[in-house]
Amino acid sequence: MNPESTVEKVADSAQNATDKVADKAERTVESARHYANEALDKADAKVRSLREDIKPAIDAVGARVHEMAARGRAAASETSAQARDKFNEYSDKTSAYVAQQPLKAMAIAAAAGAALALLLGRRRP
Repeated sequence: MNPESTVEKVADSAQNATDKVADKAERTVESARHYANEALDKADAKVRSLREDIKPAIDAVGARVHEMAARGRAAASETSAQARDKFNEYSDKTSAYVAQQPLKAMAIAAAAGAALALLLGRRRP
């Protein structure tokens, strides 16, 4: 056996071993990629399922919020109407009182004005 053929055999063996290791590494990478893709597909399916499960709850909450907002607007409108009615009622009563008792109304107005002037006069330094 000559030394060159021995070197060639060793080189061929090393090349074959390197090729086998490279093939094994490539199969391992492909296997890992396959498992990762399966895991991602399962996670995607779970996310879609969860989305489908919670959609009715989100829709129900949205409907309740909309309903509560409508009730709030209606209550505010009703309260505003009641306040306007009370204001008109007291305004009519005040006008009727002033028409029936003008001198007494003027005396009350003058007293209220004097009290207000005193209060405002004391606030100034």
